[in-house]
Amino acid sequence: MTRRESKRKQPEREQKQMKEKYLIESEVFDKPTMLLLSEFIKNGVLRSVDYPIEKGKEANVFRATTPDGYAAVKIYRVETGNFQRMQDYINGDPRFTHISNDKRGIVHAWVSKEFRNLRLCQEAGVNVPRPIAFKNNVLVMQFLGEQGIPDSTLQAVGSEEPERHCDQLLEMVGKLWKAGFVHADVSEFNVLMHGQPAEPYLIDVGQGVLRRHQKAEEFLRRDVTNVLHYFAKYGVKREGALEKILAMGKNGQKEKADAD
Repeated sequence: MTRRESKRKQPEREQKQMKEKYLIESEVFDKPTMLLLSEFIKNGVLRSVDYPIEKGKEANVFRATTPDGYAAVKIYRVETGNFQRMQDYINGDPRFTHISNDKRGIVHAWVSKEFRNLRLCQEAGVNVPRPIAFKNNVLVMQFLGEQGIPDSTLQAVGSEEPERHCDQLLEMVGKLWKAGFVHADVSEFNVLMHGQPAEPYLIDVGQGVLRRHQKAEEFLRRDVTNVLHYFAKYGVKREGALEKILAMGKNGQKEKADAD
């Protein structure tokens, strides 16, 4: 197999920090959210919310200062989020059978789902940000970065060890499937490269579903295809990867997330 090193250069961290300051939007900081952040500060979970590091379709992520260092704070936009997309991943999840169908109720259920999914991933031995706290539309989790500057995605920096990173991501997908779970959106955009040497960490796990979900296998196939497609440009091939992961599910444990 041909191995081709990434020609992409690490973006200057200072430039990244300055470039993404523009992501602050007043719509994120409505009165209920401000009161909730004040509550987190009062309770000692946070000391301050510093600056934005990412803007997604439904949420903005901020770096925050804590008594022990830094955290990432994900704030979901209640008024402008893609609620239909959220419902598509909540419907059919046995953990969320009685939720309010109004915007705020859907967002609150999604944040609870993301927190529980992070915990499930950790228990399966998969690299994800450590969940710290959540309430309503705010999720607090481990900050992945160096010296207060956030790590970059696989899409942004590429892979200097594509064979190893491909195998690691496939192993993560397999561990989750064996544990009765599928991420449902694994791609180079949802993988942070953290540490030295760089290791892949899965992020944005809110849409993840249990293996009993009616579309779980469809989501699994998509996750595996995305990983293989990305690393194919480095000449990495992994024949039979999907079949091996599907077989792991047959011998996997019962979905314990139901009881959480």
